[in-house]
Amino acid sequence: MPNSGAAQTGLPIMSSATVSPVGEVDEPVCIVSITVKPSRLVVDVSIPDELNRRTTPERAVHVLERFPTLREHACVNGRGRTFGSVIESTSIAHLLEHLAIELQTRASAHEAATFVGTTEWLDERVGLARIQLSFKDDLEALRALRDAVRFLNDMLSM
Repeated sequence: MPNSGAAQTGLPIMSSATVSPVGEVDEPVCIVSITVKPSRLVVDVSIPDELNRRTTPERAVHVLERFPTLREHACVNGRGRTFGSVIESTSIAHLLEHLAIELQTRASAHEAATFVGTTEWLDERVGLARIQLSFKDDLEALRALRDAVRFLNDMLSM
């Protein structure tokens, strides 16, 4: 049975009815809210700076050096069947989705676990996106999300 206890995630959070604010709100990627549902997280994320909202070929190289298997993630997109076909030019929110899935996969005690996600812009003009992530263990998923946000914030602050 999944754990429930999202109160101390270590994520930079602007405000939330579900999770108390943690971290700095001036980070490049900031979690606005997290809702833990029976088998998925619903995460609203803010990327206020327009220059930080998309990947670039240089950013893709940096990410793939640390997470080479992201290239092979299945991904429904207009360019191909893998995340590798869009990693050089996709939203940072979409990259966050795949990073959180990758980190869950690495940490999962559930052999042959498959994780899925979706990303959509709620308001692209202001940089507000919604990511949904499946999980087997909610705390494992929250840790993966936290670590993915930290990685992205470090990369975008370089």
